[in-house]
Amino acid sequence: MVYLIFASALAFLAFLIWYLASPDFNTRRVAGLASILAALATCVLSMYPLTQTIKLGLDLKGGTSFLVELQGTPSPSAVQQAIGVIRKRIDPNGVRELGIQSVSSNRINVQIPGLAEGDREEAARQLSRVAKLEFRMVHPDSSSILKQVDPATGKLPVQYALEYEVLKLQDRAKDGKVYFEPIVVKRVAELSGKHVSRAFRSGDQLGRPEVVIQFDSEGQKRFGAVTEANIGQRLAIVLDNEVKSAPVIRARITDNATISGGNMSLIESEELASVLENPLETPVAIKEIRGVDPTLGRDSIQSGRDAALYALIGVCAFMVIYYRLAGLVAVVSLAVNLVILLGLMAQFHFTLSLPGIAGIVLTIGMAVDANVLIYERIRDELAQGKPLRTAIDLGFNRAFSAIFDSNITTVIPAVVLMFLGTGPLRGFAVTLTLGIVANLFAALVVSRNCFDWMLTFNKLKGLTMMQFLHSPKFDFLRYRHIGVIASVVILIWGGIAFQTKGDKLLGVDFKGGDSVTLKYETMAPMEDVRAALQKAGVDVSQLQYSPEAHVLMVQTPEGQGNKAEDVIKSTFASSKFTHGGLDRVGPAVGDELRTRAILALSIGLIGILIYSAVRFEWTYAVAAAIGQLHDVLIALGFMAILDRELTLTLVGAFLTIAGYSINDKIVVFDRIREGTHLREKGTFYEVINRSLNLTLARTLLTGGTTLIATTALILFGGPVIHDFSVAMLIGILSGIYSSHFISPPLAWWLEHYKEKNTAKLRKAAPTAA
Repeated sequence: MVYLIFASALAFLAFLIWYLASPDFNTRRVAGLASILAALATCVLSMYPLTQTIKLGLDLKGGTSFLVELQGTPSPSAVQQAIGVIRKRIDPNGVRELGIQSVSSNRINVQIPGLAEGDREEAARQLSRVAKLEFRMVHPDSSSILKQVDPATGKLPVQYALEYEVLKLQDRAKDGKVYFEPIVVKRVAELSGKHVSRAFRSGDQLGRPEVVIQFDSEGQKRFGAVTEANIGQRLAIVLDNEVKSAPVIRARITDNATISGGNMSLIESEELASVLENPLETPVAIKEIRGVDPTLGRDSIQSGRDAALYALIGVCAFMVIYYRLAGLVAVVSLAVNLVILLGLMAQFHFTLSLPGIAGIVLTIGMAVDANVLIYERIRDELAQGKPLRTAIDLGFNRAFSAIFDSNITTVIPAVVLMFLGTGPLRGFAVTLTLGIVANLFAALVVSRNCFDWMLTFNKLKGLTMMQFLHSPKFDFLRYRHIGVIASVVILIWGGIAFQTKGDKLLGVDFKGGDSVTLKYETMAPMEDVRAALQKAGVDVSQLQYSPEAHVLMVQTPEGQGNKAEDVIKSTFASSKFTHGGLDRVGPAVGDELRTRAILALSIGLIGILIYSAVRFEWTYAVAAAIGQLHDVLIALGFMAILDRELTLTLVGAFLTIAGYSINDKIVVFDRIREGTHLREKGTFYEVINRSLNLTLARTLLTGGTTLIATTALILFGGPVIHDFSVAMLIGILSGIYSSHFISPPLAWWLEHYKEKNTAKLRKAAPTAA
């Protein structure tokens, strides 16, 4: 299967390059279709079997819970370090939807979704492995010294025992059995694992898996000195007192070390690289392993699935009704888009949660933005009397810059998050980037290819579309002061809400809370338990059964744990709930995750500013960035006004709003740039107003398709994704508003200010004699 996927992926790349490079219409049409079929084949093969390639999250299917205990009396920083290491080991790309929280002062609860019983032991080993890496010299006469070892005690002769010890060198025969060979190595290491900056899987000259270790600057110096002084000697690479390999030093080495040999499998080499790159400072032990049920009840899961289906049907129906045949082409491209997105997710071994499904639905809703931009451009060309084929060509060509720029400005912070973010933020970045890749291919290749084939067989005689705005002539800039004042009022209102409510707005994800464990004899329906707690005024962040241990776990904000226990005991007396424990759980978002997120987003914003300034004007770049920040703050403020707790799911909504917002601004500024470059009649004020009127229908339509998806999620999605959907609704409405009443007036003010300063400088400059 791997070779089939690889071959079809290579075919896709070849056909796509052929398509992009070919100027001939017929050749491009055939190459385009071939690239689409190859892409679909690659993604369908990647998804097979779907139940194994894309697993369901803890909320939809449950998983396995590991209670990890740190030995001794660890400091809070040691606990946080262990959480970070565990997250990176088990979920380096942030796509597995792990549940990791500190419990009490020395325990960590790790929940892994979709883990089969046969994989539990391996996962436990990966969680608890300390990964103490050392580089030690092997005694030149190791073989002869081993012959002098006392067979009764296993001890080395006295003259060697102080400086050397016997360790086992691991080897694996072709039959898969593991063998160990004794070897004499120094007790004191020449270099430790603290100087490892990176470890990754690679392959030797014969294609066998190996692990490459990269050092920091200090490690490079030390490793270079050690290897230079011991050329011709063997250097043992020791991991947790077990020798992984002991190669002979052939020359001075300053960059990388390699662990090879032993016939490691691909999975073993990946796991070894992961633990080497993420060593534990404090030894840990697995105290408990048990299966856990989904955190959502059947009703919540079903309502979420129904909402996703209704949203997709709503978006597709709108496109077909409004754009007729062109809308049907958009639906075809959306279907291809969805297959490609799921195929890419399968390649990255994504775990799909209910908020993740909602995010995919919104991604699909936003994906038709590109189709709307293209179709409105085609409408403009047809209105000018252009032939159909020419209008389609010009529509795609002239919409390309706006589509490309808007997606690039969205992908910039996503790429930064992939490199600097950790955990769920990196997962969000990967999802967003994959969605953009799928969107671009579907809109620019699939849609175009559909039109090309219809034109070839003369099946396309014309394009009829609905139109609800006919040549609007609204003076947007005239109301710029009202727009700014309205935004300032809302922002102040939201700021006051944040100030007065303070930490109360932070959910368990950010400040921790209580975790109550209740034993039971018969299981009470989860939906009924959730409803009873909500009726009693208990905020429930998580409900989860573990049938193996006959316990119910309830997470609440701090101070509500005892109340939750009393409510459950009294309401469901027939289930015979009894007290199992009350622990304080730490936040899911640690200091490192928060700090790296802020850093990554800041760098991403700077990247957007630089790119926008290069592609447009610096005034446009600043205005677009302020508009983007405005939309996120408006959504954040309204959620505070509505008294909604800030959770990781809401953070995902705000990041999505930021991406959607910049898209809309880029479309508007692309039209303004086009107007100024074509030297349209009138002042800059008039060019902005004209451009805003020309893009008004596009803005409302692109926002409208996303609103359809969001409204379906609000009405039918249930309580789990309700806050996410409400935040998205507010953000989309704010984005539509700011794209016409905030960012363009800011660009006009900045341009006006720049012109005034330029005029002053010219006036003050000395004239030539």
